[in-house]
Amino acid sequence: MLKDTSVIIAAGGKGTRMGRPKQLLKVAGKEVLLRTITVFKKIKRVKEIVVVTTPETFKVVNAKIKGLKFAPAGVERIESVKNGLKEVSGDTKLIAVQDGARPLTDKDDIEACLKAAQKNKAAVLGVFVKDTIKTVKNGKVVKTLKREELFAAQTPQCYHAEILRSALKKYGKEILATDESQLVEKLGVNITAVVGSYKNIKITTPEDLIIASALCKKKK
Repeated sequence: MLKDTSVIIAAGGKGTRMGRPKQLLKVAGKEVLLRTITVFKKIKRVKEIVVVTTPETFKVVNAKIKGLKFAPAGVERIESVKNGLKEVSGDTKLIAVQDGARPLTDKDDIEACLKAAQKNKAAVLGVFVKDTIKTVKNGKVVKTLKREELFAAQTPQCYHAEILRSALKKYGKEILATDESQLVEKLGVNITAVVGSYKNIKITTPEDLIIASALCKKKK
């Protein structure tokens, strides 16, 4: 298979809620970030992986997985993605952006998201919400939203390379955007929603580590 895909792994979080960088915390005996990188190494179309993080964290993962590219983390996610994009090869066709703190992303889901992006220019992995979601203002419920229309975005988020480059060039100053797909939307690009797994959790709190470890043991 043609190696046409570059992966940007955003792993610059400081882990303020965890008390230490969450990327190096262990899930079932293996660092979160290493698990995240490993699944992308198994995908044949991936030509390069850019890890956007601190020099200290990169040193740890690069000692165990060779051939990675490094980019310095920004203060906000969008800044990190922009830094990662600078290290992406100019001839790459597809770019996948992945949270470093999602160690349980399924290989088949990644490949499905990449395939959808190849066909439709942009695709985001995620799941439909299970809970009933309400809009609240000043401590009062304003309205109940339609659950069947609410999609919780995960990663990877995959794009034709020129689409992501254009979005970040035009709207990259909006550093408080919580994901780059918000900027791609502003280009008028229709983003395909690829339904993934509820297991694809992001490690944010101590409870997430417990859940992720349990899921790893179950998988075995």
